[in-house]
Amino acid sequence: ARAGQAARSAALWLRCDLRLDDNLALKAAAEGVQTLLPVYVFDREKFNTPTLAGARKSSARRARFLLESVQCLRRHLEKAGSGLAVALGPPQEVIPKLCNGLAKVIVTKGYCSEEQREEHLVAKRLKSAGADLQSVWGGTLYMPEECGQPPNSTPLLFTSFRNKAEGRGQIRAPLPAPKQLPPVPDLGDLKEALSFLPTLKELGYDDDEVEEAMRDDPRGVLPFQGGEDAALARLNKWMFDDDHLKEYFDIRNGMLGEGYSSKLSPWLALGCISPRRIWSEAKRYETERRIQNKSTYWLVFELTWRDFFIYMAWSQGDKIFIPGGVTGDRTAWKGSMDKLERWKEGQTGDQLVDANMRELKATGFMSNRGRQNVASFLIFDLGVDWRYGAAHFEELLLDYDPCSNWGNWVAAAGLTGQRINKFNTRKQLSDYDPQREYVNHWLRGDGRKVQIQTKLNFAKAKEEEPGSKSKGEGKRGRWGRDKGKGKGGYSTGSTGQKRSWYGGAHDDPMEDTIRGA
Repeated sequence: ARAGQAARSAALWLRCDLRLDDNLALKAAAEGVQTLLPVYVFDREKFNTPTLAGARKSSARRARFLLESVQCLRRHLEKAGSGLAVALGPPQEVIPKLCNGLAKVIVTKGYCSEEQREEHLVAKRLKSAGADLQSVWGGTLYMPEECGQPPNSTPLLFTSFRNKAEGRGQIRAPLPAPKQLPPVPDLGDLKEALSFLPTLKELGYDDDEVEEAMRDDPRGVLPFQGGEDAALARLNKWMFDDDHLKEYFDIRNGMLGEGYSSKLSPWLALGCISPRRIWSEAKRYETERRIQNKSTYWLVFELTWRDFFIYMAWSQGDKIFIPGGVTGDRTAWKGSMDKLERWKEGQTGDQLVDANMRELKATGFMSNRGRQNVASFLIFDLGVDWRYGAAHFEELLLDYDPCSNWGNWVAAAGLTGQRINKFNTRKQLSDYDPQREYVNHWLRGDGRKVQIQTKLNFAKAKEEEPGSKSKGEGKRGRWGRDKGKGKGGYSTGSTGQKRSWYGGAHDDPMEDTIRGA
């Protein structure tokens, strides 16, 4: 009887798919079973744990966004007749214990090595208990077999990927959220797990950081709240209520305020909303508003960028995490730890860079325009190892996901073999913040309300004038690095993080920006 019950029961291991709408793993897990146990595991190693150059896996603010998202997911599951078992610990220990007596556990497939290793360890433990771990693809706009190219050997040039996806691929309609789900199984003492949710302190954060994380800086673009409800509300407000989609192409380079972009990336990163749902709503907008223009296309274009980085990570594996990137370049980095710390704190002397870094620190968000500039500045002006910038973004960004973050950084460093773009931050400031509204918004608190760019603290040679090009601009190794083999000015480890901003390499003349939704 127990064997028969196990065969008719399943578990759903949720990670970055925290929604009921358009959830392929949920659909697969609920089909043909009488009981279903949804599970979420908080592993302390993914929170207040050191990584590279003083960074951590996650800030308390990002962890708060995750907790809100899991809490929302639990409410939705309970409303559908199910529930959510939550536990604290390593997944390979927690999953087999919670799912003891079940024949199978379904999970959305991880794209990068850390997630894949996690799956391997859990599968090994489950197998010894007579159960199977089954992974299901999900979370992309294009499914692997419908992206127009081999998913495990996709081009490193975005335009090539996009042309094949748009020309040969297809996007499936999103699945509606189930109104009713199988009940949770009777597996003994699940009562505590079905109501448990850890605190930030239990995840390893001290009282001061917890208190700060629970406050939303009034200067921020949005008071981001985690969960599927907030994601769908934001989509509807930005696209339909405020009617921004029709003008998206023209406003997308903004840095100040909530309307210049959809700001959906934090919810996309945790799977609180599906890219196919965003695509479907954009199509509905075009039909209902009778507007189809470059702007309505451009939001889907950004979602294609997101797919590009997922399939790039899937194809390149750990190359997006290691010092030499995809190309294997062994040029040493010269930038000092002091330069890195000043960059992190927004104390470089460059107005645009400092304002953006302070916004990131205070809110966990930064515009796409800002991300391109601060990355270029760290890599080419300061000569600091790109991985340290990627690790800092991983810690702080609410919208962190391994593929977009590390894929963008390795591309920004010129380590995918594509064109290298060095941004002139003074010209960018004049072009995109001519009245200094953005920089004054973030810098005026320390008496830095100025209209003219000050000289960089770290310049060793005469600084280029706005609009000018450095000698050898676009070539490898011209900004603060020594050619050849050997160690750089400092090191905190020879390998990149085994995990994986939205936007990336610059390969299309019509796109001087690379953005995400």
